[in-house]
Amino acid sequence: MTTHHAHTMRLLSKIDCARIAVLVVEDNDASRRLVMELMRATGFENVNFARDAEEAIAQMQGQDPDILLLDWNLPGMSGLDLVRHIRASANTPDPRFTNPEVPIVMLTARQRARDVTAARNAGVNAFVVKPFSTTSLLKAVCGSLTRKRKFVAEPAYTGPDRRRRRAENYPGLLQRAEDKIAIAPPELRKASSIELDGLRDSLKSGGRLAAREVERKVRDMVDSERQAQEIRLGLMERAAQSLNAYIGLFGREADAEVVDVHLDALIRLNEVPHGQEALANGIVRHLDTLVAKRTEGRKSLA
Repeated sequence: MTTHHAHTMRLLSKIDCARIAVLVVEDNDASRRLVMELMRATGFENVNFARDAEEAIAQMQGQDPDILLLDWNLPGMSGLDLVRHIRASANTPDPRFTNPEVPIVMLTARQRARDVTAARNAGVNAFVVKPFSTTSLLKAVCGSLTRKRKFVAEPAYTGPDRRRRRAENYPGLLQRAEDKIAIAPPELRKASSIELDGLRDSLKSGGRLAAREVERKVRDMVDSERQAQEIRLGLMERAAQSLNAYIGLFGREADAEVVDVHLDALIRLNEVPHGQEALANGIVRHLDTLVAKRTEGRKSLA
C-alpha cells in the first residue's frame, strides 16, 4: 500500500476517533454527505453538520466541537468570516464561542496563493482544496488534532502559529492496542477477540515456546489489521475520487441517486470483511462504470 495511506494510518492511530466531536459546515448537500460519510467510515462517530455559519454558531453553543470542517463559500456569512469571528473571541470574549482555539480545516475549491494566504491569516489550521481525496482530508483533520501548535492571540494575528514545525515521525512497528481497536471495524475487532482467546490458552500452557508463539501471533495480528485498514482506505479514496469527479462535472445538477450509490458504497467498503478484497474492488469498479455512463450520457446531449 502507498506511503500516503501508511502515514494516514499512523496519524489515525494517535486519535480516539470515537470520542472526537466533528462539526461539518457545508451548504452543498452532496459535498456535506461525502465529508460526513468519509469521517464516519474511518471511525469518527460523533459527526454533526450545519448548512451555514449561523446554524454552525447555534450548534457550537449547544456542544463544543473538537474540530470544524468548514466550507469557504457559505450562504450569508462566509466560512472565512466565521473563522475570523471565532478567533477574535480570544481577544474580545464572545459568549457564542467558548473555544477560540478550536481546530479549523477550511474546505474550498479556491487554490490561488492569495486565497491560501487569506485563510492562514484568518487563523485556519489546515486548507483542503476540492475535489479532495480521502487521504488529503484525513491528513488535514489528523494533523490539526495531533500536531498542536502554539496559539497566538495578538491584535495583528490570532490563530495557530503559522510557523509550522518539521513533520513528526512515528517510529516503531507496534502502536498502542487501544488506539488500534478504537478505529478498527467491528469484524476486525471480533477476529482480534478470537485470536486473543487463543493467545490466553497458549499462555496457560507456559514455557518459552509458548511465549515466542504469543509474540509471533501478536505481530501477525497487528500486520493483518494494518493491511486490512490500508486496503480499505485505498478503496475508499477511489470511491471518494469517483464521487468528486461526478460532482465536479454535474455540480448542483448531480443526480441524488448517483450520490446515494457512492455513499452506500463507502459504508459497504468499511464493512467488507478482511480477505474479501475482490468484493471491495468490485464495488469500486461499479462506481467507476456508473460515473462513466452518466458522463458519456452528458456528452451525447451536449
